[in-house]
Amino acid sequence: MTTAKPAILSGTLVAALATVGVCDVAFGLTLQLQPLLMDARGIPAWLIGVNTAAGALGVLIAGPFLPRIIAAAGARPVAFFSIVTVLVCLAAMALLPPPWWWFGFRFFMGAAIGSLFTVSEAWVLTIATNETRGRLMGLYTSMLSITFAVGPTILPFTGIEGFLPWLICIVFVAGGLIPLALVKVREASEDGGHGSIVNVMTRAPILFACLGAATIFDSVIISFFSIFAQRNGLPLAEASAMLSAGIVSGVICFYPLGLWADRWSRNGVVLICTATTIIAALLLGPVIRTPFIWPMVILIFNGAFGVYVVALAVMGDIFKGKDMVAASAGTAAMWGLGGMIGPPIAGRIIDSFGINSFPLVLAGFYGLLMLGLLLQGGRVARAT
Repeated sequence: MTTAKPAILSGTLVAALATVGVCDVAFGLTLQLQPLLMDARGIPAWLIGVNTAAGALGVLIAGPFLPRIIAAAGARPVAFFSIVTVLVCLAAMALLPPPWWWFGFRFFMGAAIGSLFTVSEAWVLTIATNETRGRLMGLYTSMLSITFAVGPTILPFTGIEGFLPWLICIVFVAGGLIPLALVKVREASEDGGHGSIVNVMTRAPILFACLGAATIFDSVIISFFSIFAQRNGLPLAEASAMLSAGIVSGVICFYPLGLWADRWSRNGVVLICTATTIIAALLLGPVIRTPFIWPMVILIFNGAFGVYVVALAVMGDIFKGKDMVAASAGTAAMWGLGGMIGPPIAGRIIDSFGINSFPLVLAGFYGLLMLGLLLQGGRVARAT
């Protein structure tokens, strides 16, 4: 790794950031746009959750095949094909009405987005060293924050009806093809382990639980926060602005969190972030109609995704070569699993107990994570 040319290392980082940016724009926009459109048409919350879960199922099913596909075809062709698939699915969902057509396209778009996550994460971990891993993971997740905020930022200006929000998303995603065509990239090492998702996940189950908790949080809060805010008297524009503020705040916070984890304790930072998420979630209801809702949203986002940032750094510590690619695919699978189980469970609870049960759902998921961490002695992975 140290003998690679700087141009190839920087090109790999550019390709990774562009790739993850592409998938996150599509992910962020559709996770908010589709639930709002379905809610406006009177579709029940449980079916909204099922639609979100269809994309997550695509991610989950594609995950086990990705290490072999990437090894056989190469990361760059996989990224190209995945971006084209996302473009086709976005155009189809814009033209066809919800909900039934959307399930299939959401599934294939989920598989493509999961592939892009795997490729981009494997690229970053491939060029990272022990000295730079925390900083690079902070930079990587900062890109996630920036691009994920694009969707909530678009909707107040375009509204949810019509083709315009879909078109803007399509243009962003198509732009991701440009850096892939221009830069030189480095493939992941063929050394190290067997490249089995099952193997890496069984070696570090709490690590992947950390990643899964973040993915559940991500899909649930984007799917239901705007509905929660609107039914508590806040306009869509303000709810979208809060989501954007929470997401974009990671640009400022993730790098310091990664650096803090490097210099102090990765396990300690994960525990603090988990506890912060639980407390902030429980306070969402009491402060929803007050100015304190803004800092609370920022706090909950950084707590929830702080767990994700540090877990990625731990993953880079303990998995190398083929196992690292498999672990990246496992991360994508956790996005699939988290997105598949989170929104339907949240939707069913909301249907049963009302929209104000939404904060309790968020706190409950991270409460389970805290229990798992404590049962393992406060450690993210036994190998660390």
